[in-house]
Amino acid sequence: MTARRPRRWPLRRTRRADGATAGQASPASSNGGSPEDRTLVLVDGRMARRRKTGIATYIHELQHVMGNRPASDLRIEWIYGPPGLPRLGRLTSWGNLLIDMLWLHVLLPLAAARRRAGVLHAPVNWGPWWSPCPMVVTMHDLAWERVPEAFPENFRRYARLFARRSVKKATRVIAVSESTSRDLQELYRVPPDRIRVVPNGVHPDTRPPGPREPFILSVGIREPRKRIAELVEGHAIYMANAPADPPPCRLVVVGGEGGDEERIRAAAGPGCEIRGFERREELLALYRRATLLAYPSAYEGFGLPVVEAMAHGCPVLCARNSSLIEIGGRSAIFLDDVTPEGIAAALTEALADREALAARGEAGRAEAARYSWSASATATRDVYRQALRR
Repeated sequence: MTARRPRRWPLRRTRRADGATAGQASPASSNGGSPEDRTLVLVDGRMARRRKTGIATYIHELQHVMGNRPASDLRIEWIYGPPGLPRLGRLTSWGNLLIDMLWLHVLLPLAAARRRAGVLHAPVNWGPWWSPCPMVVTMHDLAWERVPEAFPENFRRYARLFARRSVKKATRVIAVSESTSRDLQELYRVPPDRIRVVPNGVHPDTRPPGPREPFILSVGIREPRKRIAELVEGHAIYMANAPADPPPCRLVVVGGEGGDEERIRAAAGPGCEIRGFERREELLALYRRATLLAYPSAYEGFGLPVVEAMAHGCPVLCARNSSLIEIGGRSAIFLDDVTPEGIAAALTEALADREALAARGEAGRAEAARYSWSASATATRDVYRQALRR
């Protein structure tokens, strides 16, 4: 009886940016040359399968654009590793942490060594402890440093340790905003010449504008940093005092459960609807229909829901901090008082004149046109080339 060969799952779970599975032939680049003649860039895509967050969107969109527009000099492959455990409590959380550590610091760099990768890209804040080739790390934010009270102490220690080492060891560090770039320089002393600002992108809404419905949209994980609890409490105050004309706007909260779940559900009144994650198509439809996106987050590295809402003509009310000032530009309405009372007052003022609000929404389309996933993918590949030249 022939012995069964062991399964080499890190390799089998790899997918090229052109859609072919690693180990299989794929078409030669339209620019000439076989894929095997190009330098291999290995990208860790594992977190895209863990949670439906902005980081997952970042990975999916880069993979999509790079796959549709292959480069003549780079062969980009995405590797996914072992699946995570279901989020059922403390035990599975510790299990996922162990799997994450094993994957990131042992199996991923071993896969890069075995494949003789020219560059290894860690797209989610933390890179492996060691790398056999030049490494690129994307830093989305330093929330654990800027708003430490929003995170457990053990997580802060973990994040600080591995983020500091990652940006120290990386050949190039991608920051998704000028705000994140400044944080990296100020907090971790990363030299500016090793940082490249590559903003996230957004797809423009090509459909004709439709009527807005009387609801406020909130998008994000229901954790303390997002201040969704304050928004729900502020909305209740607004609803209790809103005039009949124009029609009061209910609140639709979209996103995954988080540390503020109990407080949010306790504050939610009859005018507040709490949902889970929405399919992509449904989320975009909500942006098209909402009267306002409310985003009072305490800190963001980019703020993808803000630019997505703007791209769909949805006016934005957001906190005046971090990257939100940069992304919101001239079209957003900024919050300075983020208490429930301050949010209620801001909602009352913003929703009083729906025509002026709609004008802000249209202005937001122009602001959002500054960002595209095509530009993000092109700039990211340029960073790979810089890492190779080091």
